[in-house]
Amino acid sequence: MPFNNILCVCTGNICRSPLAEGLLRQAFPRATVASAGIAAVEGGRMPAEAEAIVIREELPLLDHRGRQITAPMVNAADVILVMEQGQLEWVCNRFPQAKGRTFTLTHWESGTDIVDPYKKSQSFFEEVFDDIRHHTMQWAQRLGAMVSA
Repeated sequence: MPFNNILCVCTGNICRSPLAEGLLRQAFPRATVASAGIAAVEGGRMPAEAEAIVIREELPLLDHRGRQITAPMVNAADVILVMEQGQLEWVCNRFPQAKGRTFTLTHWESGTDIVDPYKKSQSFFEEVFDDIRHHTMQWAQRLGAMVSA
């Protein structure tokens, strides 16, 4: 089964999930990679700390705005990657059709939460971004053969 539609999910869709989205877009330029939040403010902007990472890493997210997860997004996704165990439970409870294809970003290792850097320092954002990069690359390696070239 090909994985051509990947949805990354966090709380507000302005920090963690867009960074994971950008990294996975770089890894899979032909796949559809999107992000959303379980409690997003529609149209919310990324904090300056996240934007600095986006610019430095040349992630394709400069026009990113927060958006709330919806049933059509969930239905279209082949795999859904969340940042926290509580988000996994929320997504699967709200959208039962997501069960079996929703995982924590850290699934291949600890399954622990990716800490929310919102309203934290730039150095904290950098640490979280390094963690996100590490775990998105694990997903990229595992999904690589299953994403259409």
